[in-house]
Amino acid sequence: MFLANIIMSEILESPKDKILDFVISNPSSHLRKIKNSLGFSIGTVQYHLTMLEREGKIKSTKIKFYRNYYHINESDDKILSVLNLDSPRNIVIFLIQHEPSTHQEIAKGIGLSSSTISWHMKRLMELQVVQTEYSGKYTVYCLRDRNNVLDNLNKCKSTVWNTMVNNMTDVFSALDEK
Repeated sequence: MFLANIIMSEILESPKDKILDFVISNPSSHLRKIKNSLGFSIGTVQYHLTMLEREGKIKSTKIKFYRNYYHINESDDKILSVLNLDSPRNIVIFLIQHEPSTHQEIAKGIGLSSSTISWHMKRLMELQVVQTEYSGKYTVYCLRDRNNVLDNLNKCKSTVWNTMVNNMTDVFSALDEK
């Protein structure tokens, strides 16, 4: 009887409810991530995301190539959308650990080219996540609102963890093939 109730509840739960639960659990998810995680067709996911947004249950922001979805209660969708991307997230985490830092220190610390750091820093400043200060002849970067960034990073920890697990899975798969 118990097993039948579980199966019935899974059958009765609509794709819309599953998508909403996923967005609540995984803030800043984009369309393909939701599709791949839940196993629905892209059209089904698009339709229900549109309906959830019209109903006011979720909201979305488009940053460059991705539209990221959030539960309507999320505090700062701009920070969440940045923290969902690897390079900006690495820059923000570096700044949390080494604040304030120069452009060169950030590039050396996370292993990205200077031009890549410049590109991401410009976006982080536009989103008011990072601010600049001057120390002598150097420009240093620091977080505009450290506590807000930390709170939002905590909301994205499942995304960060999933990325780490996926990277490790790729490494183990490559080793297993050899």
